[in-house]
Amino acid sequence: MTKTAESTLVEPLDDLAVVDYLKHNPAFLIQNDELLEVLEVHQGVTGATSLLERQISVLRGKNKHLEDQLDNLIVAARSNEQIMKRLQHLTLELLRADDLDMLLSTCQDVLRGDFNSDFVSFRLFQDKPNDSNMPGLHYVKSNHTMMKAFDALFKDLKPVCGPCPEEQLNFLFRENGSRIKSVALIPLQCNHSIGLLALGSVDPDRFHKGMGTVFISHLGELIATAISKHME
Repeated sequence: MTKTAESTLVEPLDDLAVVDYLKHNPAFLIQNDELLEVLEVHQGVTGATSLLERQISVLRGKNKHLEDQLDNLIVAARSNEQIMKRLQHLTLELLRADDLDMLLSTCQDVLRGDFNSDFVSFRLFQDKPNDSNMPGLHYVKSNHTMMKAFDALFKDLKPVCGPCPEEQLNFLFRENGSRIKSVALIPLQCNHSIGLLALGSVDPDRFHKGMGTVFISHLGELIATAISKHME
Protein backbone atom coordinates (compact mmCIF):
# COMPACT_ATOMS: atom_id res chain seq x y z
CA MET A 1 0.00 0.00 0.00
CA THR A 2 1.40 3.39 -0.94
CA LYS A 3 1.86 6.26 1.44
CA THR A 4 -0.78 8.24 -0.45
CA ALA A 5 -3.36 5.47 -0.05
CA GLU A 6 -2.62 5.22 3.67
CA SER A 7 -3.20 8.94 4.15
CA THR A 8 -6.67 8.71 2.63
CA LEU A 9 -7.94 5.97 4.96
CA VAL A 10 -10.64 7.15 7.38
CA GLU A 11 -10.64 5.73 10.93
CA PRO A 12 -13.96 3.96 11.69
CA LEU A 13 -16.32 5.82 14.00
CA ASP A 14 -17.31 4.12 17.23
CA ASP A 15 -20.84 4.22 18.70
CA LEU A 16 -20.00 7.00 21.16
CA ALA A 17 -18.76 9.24 18.38
CA VAL A 18 -21.97 8.72 16.39
CA VAL A 19 -24.12 9.40 19.43
CA ASP A 20 -22.11 12.53 20.24
CA TYR A 21 -22.47 13.80 16.69
CA LEU A 22 -26.24 13.29 16.63
CA LYS A 23 -26.58 15.05 20.00
CA HIS A 24 -24.83 18.11 18.61
CA ASN A 25 -26.67 17.88 15.30
CA PRO A 26 -30.29 16.99 16.23
CA ALA A 27 -31.59 18.05 12.80
CA PHE A 28 -29.33 15.63 10.94
CA LEU A 29 -32.00 12.97 10.38
CA ILE A 30 -34.54 15.61 9.36
CA GLN A 31 -32.13 16.99 6.79
CA ASN A 32 -31.37 13.46 5.62
CA ASP A 33 -34.78 11.87 6.00
CA GLU A 34 -33.98 9.18 3.44
CA LEU A 35 -32.05 7.45 6.22
CA LEU A 36 -35.31 6.84 8.15
CA GLU A 37 -36.27 4.38 5.42
CA VAL A 38 -33.31 2.13 6.10
CA LEU A 39 -32.56 2.65 9.80
CA GLU A 40 -33.76 -0.11 12.10
CA VAL A 41 -34.01 -0.28 15.90
CA HIS A 42 -34.29 -3.68 17.52
CA GLN A 43 -36.80 -4.04 20.39
CA GLY A 44 -36.04 -7.46 21.76
CA VAL A 45 -38.52 -10.14 20.65
CA THR A 46 -40.70 -7.61 18.84
CA GLY A 47 -38.34 -7.49 15.87
CA ALA A 48 -37.22 -4.41 14.00
CA THR A 49 -38.99 -1.11 13.51
CA SER A 50 -38.20 2.23 11.98
CA LEU A 51 -36.51 4.89 14.06
CA LEU A 52 -39.60 7.09 13.79
CA GLU A 53 -41.81 4.32 15.19
CA ARG A 54 -39.32 3.80 17.98
CA GLN A 55 -39.43 7.51 18.82
CA ILE A 56 -43.22 7.40 18.92
CA SER A 57 -43.05 4.38 21.23
CA VAL A 58 -40.68 6.18 23.61
CA LEU A 59 -42.84 9.31 23.64
CA ARG A 60 -45.95 7.26 24.36
CA GLY A 61 -44.18 5.61 27.29
CA LYS A 62 -43.19 9.02 28.70
CA ASN A 63 -46.72 10.31 28.19
CA LYS A 64 -48.17 7.32 30.04
CA HIS A 65 -45.77 7.95 32.93
CA LEU A 66 -46.84 11.61 33.12
CA GLU A 67 -50.51 10.60 33.01
CA ASP A 68 -49.95 8.19 35.90
CA GLN A 69 -48.22 10.92 37.90
CA LEU A 70 -51.12 13.30 37.24
CA ASP A 71 -53.65 10.66 38.30
CA ASN A 72 -51.74 10.12 41.55
CA LEU A 73 -51.70 13.86 42.23
CA ILE A 74 -55.44 14.09 41.63
CA VAL A 75 -56.11 11.19 44.00
CA ALA A 76 -53.90 12.77 46.67
CA ALA A 77 -55.61 16.15 46.25
CA ARG A 78 -59.06 14.62 46.64
CA SER A 79 -57.93 12.69 49.70
CA ASN A 80 -56.50 15.85 51.28
CA GLU A 81 -59.74 17.69 50.54
CA GLN A 82 -61.72 15.02 52.38
CA ILE A 83 -59.34 15.19 55.34
CA MET A 84 -59.73 18.97 55.54
CA LYS A 85 -63.52 18.65 55.51
CA ARG A 86 -63.39 16.12 58.34
CA LEU A 87 -61.05 18.30 60.39
CA GLN A 88 -63.36 21.26 59.85
CA HIS A 89 -66.33 19.20 61.02
CA LEU A 90 -64.44 18.07 64.12
CA THR A 91 -63.35 21.64 64.90
CA LEU A 92 -66.92 22.93 64.73
CA GLU A 93 -68.17 20.12 66.94
CA LEU A 94 -65.45 20.79 69.52
CA LEU A 95 -66.41 24.46 69.63
CA ARG A 96 -70.01 23.50 70.42
CA ALA A 97 -69.03 21.36 73.43
CA ASP A 98 -70.08 23.00 76.72
CA ASP A 99 -67.92 20.94 79.06
CA LEU A 100 -65.17 18.33 79.06
CA ASP A 101 -67.52 15.37 79.24
CA MET A 102 -69.43 16.58 76.18
CA LEU A 103 -66.18 17.35 74.36
CA LEU A 104 -64.78 13.85 74.88
CA SER A 105 -68.07 12.29 73.86
CA THR A 106 -68.08 14.44 70.71
CA CYS A 107 -64.52 13.40 69.88
CA GLN A 108 -65.42 9.75 70.17
CA ASP A 109 -68.45 10.11 67.90
CA VAL A 110 -66.61 12.07 65.21
CA LEU A 111 -63.47 9.91 65.27
CA ARG A 112 -65.56 6.78 64.86
CA GLY A 113 -67.79 8.24 62.16
CA ASP A 114 -65.44 10.41 60.08
CA PHE A 115 -62.05 8.84 60.70
CA ASN A 116 -62.87 5.11 60.61
CA SER A 117 -61.77 4.32 64.15
CA ASP A 118 -63.62 1.36 65.63
CA PHE A 119 -62.70 2.34 69.20
CA VAL A 120 -61.58 5.61 70.78
CA SER A 121 -60.02 5.91 74.21
CA PHE A 122 -58.74 8.85 76.28
CA ARG A 123 -56.37 8.59 79.22
CA LEU A 124 -56.05 12.08 80.67
CA PHE A 125 -53.69 13.01 83.46
CA GLN A 126 -55.34 14.27 86.63
CA ASP A 127 -53.61 14.02 89.98
CA LYS A 128 -56.15 16.04 91.95
CA PRO A 129 -58.46 13.83 94.00
CA ASN A 130 -62.22 14.25 93.75
CA ASP A 131 -62.05 16.59 90.80
CA SER A 132 -65.66 16.73 89.61
CA ASN A 133 -64.70 18.25 86.27
CA MET A 134 -62.91 15.10 85.14
CA PRO A 135 -65.03 12.23 83.74
CA GLY A 136 -64.09 9.18 85.78
CA LEU A 137 -63.78 6.80 82.84
CA HIS A 138 -61.13 8.88 81.10
CA TYR A 139 -58.51 10.02 83.58
CA VAL A 140 -55.56 8.40 85.32
CA LYS A 141 -52.79 9.62 87.60
CA SER A 142 -49.67 10.65 85.71
CA ASN A 143 -47.62 8.14 87.71
CA HIS A 144 -49.98 5.24 87.01
CA THR A 145 -48.02 2.01 86.51
CA MET A 146 -49.45 1.32 83.07
CA MET A 147 -48.65 4.83 81.85
CA LYS A 148 -44.94 4.04 82.27
CA ALA A 149 -45.23 1.90 79.13
CA PHE A 150 -45.86 5.06 77.15
CA ASP A 151 -42.87 7.07 78.42
CA ALA A 152 -41.14 6.96 75.02
CA LEU A 153 -44.31 8.27 73.36
CA PHE A 154 -44.43 11.33 75.61
CA LYS A 155 -40.70 11.86 75.23
CA ASP A 156 -40.81 11.98 71.42
CA LEU A 157 -44.28 13.59 71.26
CA LYS A 158 -44.98 11.83 67.98
CA PRO A 159 -47.85 9.44 67.21
CA VAL A 160 -47.06 5.74 66.98
CA CYS A 161 -49.04 3.29 64.83
CA GLY A 162 -49.11 -0.48 64.65
CA PRO A 163 -49.86 -3.45 66.89
CA CYS A 164 -49.92 -3.08 70.67
CA PRO A 165 -49.25 -5.52 73.55
CA GLU A 166 -52.36 -7.15 75.02
CA GLU A 167 -51.80 -5.65 78.48
CA GLN A 168 -51.74 -2.12 77.05
CA LEU A 169 -54.81 -2.78 74.91
CA ASN A 170 -56.77 -3.93 77.95
CA PHE A 171 -55.66 -0.85 79.85
CA LEU A 172 -56.66 1.50 77.05
CA PHE A 173 -59.81 -0.16 75.74
CA ARG A 174 -60.88 -2.33 78.68
CA GLU A 175 -63.28 -5.12 77.62
CA ASN A 176 -62.73 -4.34 73.93
CA GLY A 177 -58.96 -4.80 74.09
CA SER A 178 -58.99 -8.35 72.73
CA ARG A 179 -60.85 -7.22 69.58
CA ILE A 180 -58.30 -4.61 68.53
CA LYS A 181 -55.60 -5.54 66.02
CA SER A 182 -53.97 -2.16 65.34
CA VAL A 183 -53.79 1.19 67.11
CA ALA A 184 -52.71 4.79 66.71
CA LEU A 185 -51.33 6.23 69.96
CA ILE A 186 -51.38 10.03 70.00
CA PRO A 187 -49.75 12.06 72.80
CA LEU A 188 -51.88 15.03 73.83
CA GLN A 189 -49.70 18.05 74.51
CA CYS A 190 -50.60 21.70 75.07
CA ASN A 191 -47.87 23.52 77.00
CA HIS A 192 -47.64 20.33 79.07
CA SER A 193 -48.62 16.70 78.74
CA ILE A 194 -52.38 16.31 79.02
CA GLY A 195 -52.65 12.61 78.36
CA LEU A 196 -53.07 10.08 75.61
CA LEU A 197 -55.56 9.50 72.79
CA ALA A 198 -55.76 5.94 71.45
CA LEU A 199 -57.54 4.95 68.24
CA GLY A 200 -58.21 1.24 67.83
CA SER A 201 -59.23 -0.86 64.83
CA VAL A 202 -60.25 -4.47 64.28
CA ASP A 203 -58.34 -4.27 60.98
CA PRO A 204 -54.63 -5.11 61.46
CA ASP A 205 -53.73 -2.88 58.47
CA ARG A 206 -55.77 0.18 59.49
CA PHE A 207 -52.93 1.63 61.59
CA HIS A 208 -49.52 0.32 60.54
CA LYS A 209 -45.93 1.34 61.24
CA GLY A 210 -45.30 2.60 57.72
CA MET A 211 -48.20 5.04 57.53
CA GLY A 212 -47.73 8.79 57.64
CA THR A 213 -48.51 10.54 60.93
CA VAL A 214 -48.62 14.22 59.91
CA PHE A 215 -52.40 14.29 59.78
CA ILE A 216 -52.72 12.32 63.04
CA SER A 217 -50.35 14.79 64.70
CA HIS A 218 -52.55 17.71 63.63
CA LEU A 219 -55.57 15.83 64.94
CA GLY A 220 -53.88 15.40 68.32
CA GLU A 221 -52.91 19.08 68.53
CA LEU A 222 -56.47 20.18 67.78
CA ILE A 223 -58.02 17.89 70.38
CA ALA A 224 -55.36 18.64 72.99
CA THR A 225 -55.96 22.39 72.66
CA ALA A 226 -59.72 21.94 73.08
CA ILE A 227 -59.30 19.67 76.12
CA SER A 228 -56.82 21.99 77.82
CA LYS A 229 -59.27 24.88 77.76
CA HIS A 230 -61.88 22.84 79.62
CA MET A 231 -59.36 21.40 82.09
CA GLU A 232 -58.17 24.87 82.99
